[in-house]
Amino acid sequence: MGSHRPEPEKNSTMELSRDMVREILVKLPTKDVARSRCVSRLWLSVVSDPFFRNLHAMASHVTSARTEALLVTERRVPGPNDEATVFNVSSGKAMCCVPIPSSYTIGNVCNGFLCFAHPDGPTAPVLVCNPVTGEAVMLPKAPPLVSSKVHLFALGFSPSTKEYKLFRLSTYPWSSSTSDQCVEVDVHTLGDTRGWRCRDSFTSPCRPANVSAPVSIDGKIYVLTLNWTHGTKHENPNRLLAIDVAAESCCTYHLPDYETWPYEDPTVGAFELNGRLCFVAHILNLIDTAITIHFWVMSPPPGNMDLEGHHRQPSWDLRYSFCTEHNYCFSTPWACWLEEDEMLCYMQYEILHLYGGTGEVTSSSNSGFLRWDKELQLPDAPLGSKCQFNIYGGYRPTLLSPLNFAVPPVQDDDDTNKHQFEHNMLRVLRHHR
Repeated sequence: MGSHRPEPEKNSTMELSRDMVREILVKLPTKDVARSRCVSRLWLSVVSDPFFRNLHAMASHVTSARTEALLVTERRVPGPNDEATVFNVSSGKAMCCVPIPSSYTIGNVCNGFLCFAHPDGPTAPVLVCNPVTGEAVMLPKAPPLVSSKVHLFALGFSPSTKEYKLFRLSTYPWSSSTSDQCVEVDVHTLGDTRGWRCRDSFTSPCRPANVSAPVSIDGKIYVLTLNWTHGTKHENPNRLLAIDVAAESCCTYHLPDYETWPYEDPTVGAFELNGRLCFVAHILNLIDTAITIHFWVMSPPPGNMDLEGHHRQPSWDLRYSFCTEHNYCFSTPWACWLEEDEMLCYMQYEILHLYGGTGEVTSSSNSGFLRWDKELQLPDAPLGSKCQFNIYGGYRPTLLSPLNFAVPPVQDDDDTNKHQFEHNMLRVLRHHR
């Protein structure tokens, strides 16, 4: 009796809704998109789609977003795995808790990824984690090294090629010679099934060192260095190693001039500060207990080479200078970051220093130096907790999954020999086919 309107096709309506949701979400910040997963099954489906996650991760408002700081704690627990917990410093919220292989520690931060590596395992596979999604992946093992060499892993990103690359720099720990020595470079492009590639080694007047974590900014990885003779003669670092991620090439930059008493543990560090490299130097002397702390910000050189074929040098802008009476211990935790683009936060050992531009200039005897607005004592870690922590700046949250970079495992000789009997047995059993 009477006509009725045909029902719209559900599939076409669903696809239209997916397109609308995708168009809305791709314009939002990463944190808002991550929270939107709870809205509905449709929104969860869109956010979980690898195509959307890759599209959002490369959006300009994501790649140019203000960098943030993370609190990363590592707890040594019984068993084959330890655990790393990640908190966002600004919000105070826990982001994820990730199992990491025993004795692994964080190497550096690159965009939205954390890179964990074994400090004494040059061939141990590196673990890459995304704290927004809680996903992690083990990268392929690096090739063997000469046993007496030391190594350093650093993760970098090339905006021009959209590729993440893991670098392993390896050297002898020291030399009695003051001449340039060899630095070996191995590279793995994340997701490349060819695995590790041995790049041409280069000679350098200094060796890369774990003075502070490598810093990844705008397609470059910056690593502080030590002189080759530092093992026998204490000298202050005076050069910075710069790695071009896209070209896979290395050069050295001069650090700003500073004079301080040479210590076995260097009294300088390099950090990310609002998208730029920051060099921090503690100026010590043996006459009084006063310590001055200088913060320089680097402007990269325009172009790589000058007309004579030499690498151009960066310029350094002295941004802050402080005078303090504290007796510093140069070990982790050690960090520097900007809170909300205004508050300078500097954590050294057990003190957090804060400066928001309101600190007074010190007395005329130290004219020109600033005073911190606040100096806060950090809480002690629980006794017997085997917990270590640090703050890492330069973090930009992303939805990009590290699982995109998983490659099929390569069967090594040990596994082949271990199961040789089974392989021989199967060869006989299948012979009749």
